[in-house]
Amino acid sequence: MKSKTWLYGLCVLTLMIIMGCSFFQVTKPSGEPSSIAVEAVVPTEIPHPTPTATVQSTIPGWVKFEGRNIEIWLPDSYTGGDLTQDLDLIVEKLRSLGSEYESMANLIEQNPDVFVIWAFDSVVGSSGSLTSVAITTEKVLSAISIDTYLDTALTQFPSSFVVTDRKIVKLNQYEAGRLEIEFTISGIKGKELLYAIKDGNKFWIITYGTSADEYDDRLGDFEQSARTFKVND
Repeated sequence: MKSKTWLYGLCVLTLMIIMGCSFFQVTKPSGEPSSIAVEAVVPTEIPHPTPTATVQSTIPGWVKFEGRNIEIWLPDSYTGGDLTQDLDLIVEKLRSLGSEYESMANLIEQNPDVFVIWAFDSVVGSSGSLTSVAITTEKVLSAISIDTYLDTALTQFPSSFVVTDRKIVKLNQYEAGRLEIEFTISGIKGKELLYAIKDGNKFWIITYGTSADEYDDRLGDFEQSARTFKVND
C-alpha cells in the first residue's frame, strides 16, 4: 500500500477540528457561553451545492451525497459533495461561517483531489470545531485482508493518535474495519470514527471527525451514515 491519500485526509480532518477549537478558545468572551458566538456566524442564506446532493431521502431530514460511483447519506445540515464538481460552492459555504474558517477553506481549496467526498456540518458546536466527514480510496492487492490493512494503517498514524477501539463490522453488504481514534494536540482534544471498507482490490475509507466534547452526541449519526454507504457499479 504505497498511497497515503487516506492518511492525508485523516490529518486534514484533524487540522480542521484543531483550527476551529483554537479560534474559539482564544476569542470566546469570559463568562459567556461559546454557543452564543457560534450561533451568530452560522449562515442560512447560501444554498447547499446541488450537483451531488439530492434532496429526496429515505431518512427524514437527511440528504444523499454522491461522487465517483459512491453514495452516502448525511443530515441535511451538512454541505459538501464531490470536490471536483462542487469545490467553489463548498468553499464559499465554509468561508461564510466566519473568518476563523478561512484557513480550513484554503486547505480544502488547495487539495480537492484528496477526497472522493467531503462534507461538513454547518451547525457548529460550542467548541467551535468543524464536524466533517471525508471519504478517500486506495487500491490494494485483492488478497489483503481488512486486519492486514488496519495493521499497516496503524503503523502510519501520527504518534498523537490513540486507537481506543478496533473491530470488524458489517455495513450492509460490506465488511469493514472500524476504528475509534482520540488525539490531543496543543491541548485540544478531538475524536474520529474511521471505517475501512473492503471492495475487491480497493478500500474506501470513511472518516468522521469532531471535538471530543461533541463525539458521543454525534456518534449515532456517524454510525447511521456509515450504514448508508454504497458503491454504484
